[in-house]
Amino acid sequence: MTGSVIALESWEPFTYYGSYIGMCCILGAFVFETRGVLDSRGLTYLLLMAIGSGILGIRAMHTGEWAFVLLEAAWLFASLLAIFNPMAQSSSGIDSIEA
Repeated sequence: MTGSVIALESWEPFTYYGSYIGMCCILGAFVFETRGVLDSRGLTYLLLMAIGSGILGIRAMHTGEWAFVLLEAAWLFASLLAIFNPMAQSSSGIDSIEA
């Protein structure tokens, strides 16, 4: 575990092991998206990203890693925004390039 915890030292085991769950959520979503199993605009992908970012953000706050807190907060916000206010996808696809 870590040697530096800024508050609630008794939560250390929960945030420590929970961070692995968060990491697996984010990495799993990414791997499945790159393999074509999940769509990056799909609910499952976005939920995995939101859950993973939230868990890792809590761990970062617990250990005082403020840059990582901001990063995870941005990922969490982007994921939740996409879940609750999805953009309309064009019929040609978002990755297509028109000449």
